[in-house]
Amino acid sequence: MPKKSPSKKTLLASIPSDATRVKVRDEFGATKWRELDAIFDTDELLLKDNAPITMKGKPGRKAATKLEPSTEATAEVIRQKNLALSKDPISKLAECSPESPDVLHEVMKAMSEEAASIAFERREAERKGKETSNLSMRRINALKSIGDTWLRRKEQLAGKEVDMDSAVFKALFGFIMDTFKDSMSESGVRSEMVETVFAKMGSKLDDDWTSEARSRMKNAE
Repeated sequence: MPKKSPSKKTLLASIPSDATRVKVRDEFGATKWRELDAIFDTDELLLKDNAPITMKGKPGRKAATKLEPSTEATAEVIRQKNLALSKDPISKLAECSPESPDVLHEVMKAMSEEAASIAFERREAERKGKETSNLSMRRINALKSIGDTWLRRKEQLAGKEVDMDSAVFKALFGFIMDTFKDSMSESGVRSEMVETVFAKMGSKLDDDWTSEARSRMKNAE
């Protein structure tokens, strides 16, 4: 006579006390890990060697073990490094404003400092009669990188030019003018004076004004 399979209740009672989840097949045939207090009546317990398949701990990758510095001296070096990173302008900009053109500006400054440092090393090597070709090549590569970064910076600035003919700019400019007009009225300026000021301003908003505005925006960087 074949041995009768243990009941679901018996199987649940056999789950180890340190288990946090058990593997089941739900009513739709999907295999899932259930917490012990979230097992449905329609769930079928999956078995291995006639015992429920269980899990200890939480699913997912095991958390990485945090390695502590081996000595106080090493810990101090790490603290100083983290402090330097927190003050580094490139790191701060890349974290807070990664899309800002100022990131490239700071990169160019840092690269220029490195190129100047290499130039100093090369002069010192020449003074001591040492080989300088490797240092020269490093400086050439640094200068080339600065040039490439400068071109990207110029491309960014060109893309930032305001389109004064766009509907967006016209809407913004109109809002500024309305705010200015309301401010004049709320300050007690007579309506006739307000109209006179805006009429005068309108006469100045010609092609020459537009060209001057574009010129000033380009020179603002």
